[in-house]
Amino acid sequence: MKKRYLPLLPLLVLCISGCALEQEAVPAKSRIPDTEHSEPVTEERISEETESAVSSVGTAYGITVAGQTDSASYFAADDPSACVLTVSAAYPVITIAGSPDASQNINEAIRQELDTFLAFEKENAAYAEESRKIYIENEGTVPEAYTAEFSYRLKRCDDRIISIVFSQSDYTGGAHGNYWSYGMTFDTVTGTRLYLAGLCDSSDVFLKKLSEELAGQAALPAYERYIDKNMAVDLEEAFLKNSSCWYLDRSGLSFISNPYVLGPYAAGTFEFNIPYQELGGLKEGYAYEGEFVCKMFPGISVRHDINSNGTTDEICYSVAVDEEYSNARPVLTVNGVDFSAEFEKLYMTGPLADAYYLIDVDPDDPYIEIAVTNQNEANPDGTCTHFFRYTAEKKLLYQGKVPGILDETMRVCYNANGNLILDVPGETAEK
Repeated sequence: MKKRYLPLLPLLVLCISGCALEQEAVPAKSRIPDTEHSEPVTEERISEETESAVSSVGTAYGITVAGQTDSASYFAADDPSACVLTVSAAYPVITIAGSPDASQNINEAIRQELDTFLAFEKENAAYAEESRKIYIENEGTVPEAYTAEFSYRLKRCDDRIISIVFSQSDYTGGAHGNYWSYGMTFDTVTGTRLYLAGLCDSSDVFLKKLSEELAGQAALPAYERYIDKNMAVDLEEAFLKNSSCWYLDRSGLSFISNPYVLGPYAAGTFEFNIPYQELGGLKEGYAYEGEFVCKMFPGISVRHDINSNGTTDEICYSVAVDEEYSNARPVLTVNGVDFSAEFEKLYMTGPLADAYYLIDVDPDDPYIEIAVTNQNEANPDGTCTHFFRYTAEKKLLYQGKVPGILDETMRVCYNANGNLILDVPGETAEK
């Protein structure tokens, strides 16, 4: 599933004149077809292991994440050359050194999710064939084949927590397909799947705190264009009683709002992010103890001393657009000073509206960097994340960029020449 960025999705934009409240640092699938009235389609299937893009993330903890792919193509019974549905799936296989039982528990849970997806799509192929026949009869042309995808992103992988977000999508004709994301989080030691109530010692207090955080964030101006105020939504029912709409990463706890949960399809998928320091009651064994990372929704300000001068700084990144919801323009203020002109030098044509970050690239220096991503769909190799440093002299200095959309599992560091690179174990080449 593609990341959301403003120029191509007008209803997803943020148009914010000022920053909001400060913070201290699954829709139903398509109907199952009536296979009794459909001739069986033919199937071709390929499964293979691939090198995972995140396979090296957990090696420091003796954890290996190997990518696996599975695909299938279904063809019309009356025309073996006519593909009616293509299915592709990518999923992780987890190996935890010295913990075969935990590894098995996690992989069995993941496999169950995948098998459910594949079984549904196999049934959906009969519906696709029947729909193809009706379309040819009515329109006189052959319709586009249905497609379905299953993918994943590793969000946190350490000796305490393994958290994964899975995304599924279906295209069954029409103007657009349907897509949704959900999380699965595991205790690394036991391999047991975790639910919200299991993250804390006192679930009532913990869930009440989460409910207050969600309500507070949902009321902020940053979410006005995402949340339909006319929808009667029970946040507790939508998120706290949903076993799979959340995940943990290095920054904290995130809740996923899929299309139609809080807003229309055009609102897309967006998130609410609660940092660990706000998760009172979280079991100590599940806390994150690595380098500082703070993920924020654009338009929401965050307070943190980012230059170690003993004074708390207020940072806010947002994305502004014109009245026609185009010409997305990134906006950054630090302590009320507008530094947006710095972005004009970077030609940011696709600033993401998903998140921005405060991240401690080098724990040995006094700075916390500000990271924002620019997506280039025309040239995916041009997608990158830019980093800035706010100095004690109140200057904003550009530090460089790394390729790709910043992910919670990515490690960024400075090399010996002071250039930013992705820190990949076993690789020393500069990016």
